[in-house]
Amino acid sequence: MGKIIELDEALANQIAAGEVVERPASVVKELVENSIDAGATKIVVKIEEAGLKLIEVVDDGFGLEKADVSLALKRHATSKIRTREDLFRIRTLGFRGEALPSIASVSDFELETSVEVEESGTRLVAHGGKITTIEPMNKRAGTKISVRNLFYNTPARLKYIKSLQAELSHITDILNRLSLAHPEISFSLINENHELLRTSGSGDLRQVIASIYGIATAKKMRQISAADLDFEVTGFVSLPELTRSNQNYITFLINGRYIKNFLLRRAILDGYGSRIMVGRFPLAVISIKIDPQLADVNVHPTKQEVRLSKEKELMVLISKAISSALSEGILIPDALENLQKRPQVKAERVVQTELPLRQPNLYYDKERQDFYLKKDEVKVENKFDEPIKSLSEQLYMPPIDTIEIAEATPLFSDFPELEYLSQLHATYLLCQSPEGLYLVDQHAAQERVNLEIWEDKIGEVSIDQQLLLTPYLFDLPKNDFISLSEKKNLLHDAGIFLEEYGENQFILREHPIWLNENELEQTIYEMIDIILSSKDFSLKKYRHDLAAMVACKSSIKAGQPLDAVSAKQLLYDLSKCKNPYSCAHGRPTIVQFSGNDIQKMFRRIQETHRSKAASWKDLT
Repeated sequence: MGKIIELDEALANQIAAGEVVERPASVVKELVENSIDAGATKIVVKIEEAGLKLIEVVDDGFGLEKADVSLALKRHATSKIRTREDLFRIRTLGFRGEALPSIASVSDFELETSVEVEESGTRLVAHGGKITTIEPMNKRAGTKISVRNLFYNTPARLKYIKSLQAELSHITDILNRLSLAHPEISFSLINENHELLRTSGSGDLRQVIASIYGIATAKKMRQISAADLDFEVTGFVSLPELTRSNQNYITFLINGRYIKNFLLRRAILDGYGSRIMVGRFPLAVISIKIDPQLADVNVHPTKQEVRLSKEKELMVLISKAISSALSEGILIPDALENLQKRPQVKAERVVQTELPLRQPNLYYDKERQDFYLKKDEVKVENKFDEPIKSLSEQLYMPPIDTIEIAEATPLFSDFPELEYLSQLHATYLLCQSPEGLYLVDQHAAQERVNLEIWEDKIGEVSIDQQLLLTPYLFDLPKNDFISLSEKKNLLHDAGIFLEEYGENQFILREHPIWLNENELEQTIYEMIDIILSSKDFSLKKYRHDLAAMVACKSSIKAGQPLDAVSAKQLLYDLSKCKNPYSCAHGRPTIVQFSGNDIQKMFRRIQETHRSKAASWKDLT
């Protein structure tokens, strides 16, 4: 006898269940996606014991005809795929025909369904994948599927089930994602007769966000929209002040399907840039419409991993959409929400110092490649007609006795017009405007100012070069020498012109003026390491990181007092920045106590406490 045998259908279904039905949440996902594909406008999910005892999904979609009911538990039986070409234009969530037979093979399964063209509905009952009953029943709109005693006949699977709370969390997450993907459908999740989720099905995505994350969170989401010939991107992203410590609150949807994609998540962070701190992640719901032929969803049993064509172009589109949305409007966080009690530390008395800043009193002359004072913006009592040295020679202006700063409207249209009051703890600048009280972190503020100066300078590295009196030699192993010879054009883009010189050596005869010669060798070796070790080296990111490092080191520190002139100058400089609301590392530069906040603190007005289920009109 041969050693190869054909497995019976029940065993084959149980093996398939190991791929498709990993846990109760997998069952919920498959059943609800079938309801969505059936055109349901209302879906109710009921569970007991986190789905191990009962999972019940009721919808009002198109049901099954009696002739199709028995086929529903056959492997690879589906109404969604008929030809090979259909695999490349999939527009439904489920399509393989494995879900129902796999689920039924490891549970007590019951299906109730009906269609308009038949006089009665049909009820199917199966035990361990074996159909025991098919009978007529009273007609009802849609389909009801009940899954009881999940994994009763595969006890090994139960060993991998975590706590009931953990399983319940996974189910809730699945329903949340599906609700975000389909705001036009009303979803309900009921656990042990307690409703955990309800959405209205109005089609308003922000309203679904409010139902899941709360009204306060929905108010801090900003809408994005972008499109090109291949993609249409819409959705909401959180303001920079609203972040989490992990990426679990990022939801990507492609043609209504929730997916996981590392590169697209990175595109979101690129869109935020330095507006959020390193290690923090925004909330985001991003829906992508794409020609089905550009997306291959048939690469994983759970269909959460999707292979995309033109992925890099999509990343750029997402990043630009987010950056554009966050460039509009005020991004100053409410200080009252972020207040924390901290122990008081007695500060040492230090001597007040001046902070001579470059902006806005300087302009850059490209022909002479230098910064000059704008005499129409400042009045200087002592004579100071000589041009300021270039940034390669000197970062700050020399001390000036007195500077009167002319009043001007901030270039950032939504940045408040601040009146400087005083300095707090030699670290924060206290300001006021008609909208309330503002605190500015002096280090973060100047870091932002310096960052934008240095990013501009580093972006011109191919223009400004400084000859070295003694050239530098860089020795590399043979394999690295060969690799770098092919990639040294990346260094050329950064203004680093290495020439082959001797055995496994490169020579450097000049360097960009923004690069400090004292750190030249170490920095270039670092750039070489990045280029050789990374398949996706980003010169833009490297320039930003370098500019951020220089900006931080060259900025005034906390605990350093400022005179009023320097403080006012810093506020003016901040108002001229492209992004005045965060430093190079994503920390806020400024926070606000609104007039209402202050009145609440003094109990001049009473704050109204509202629950998560507050009225939808609160979002408007």
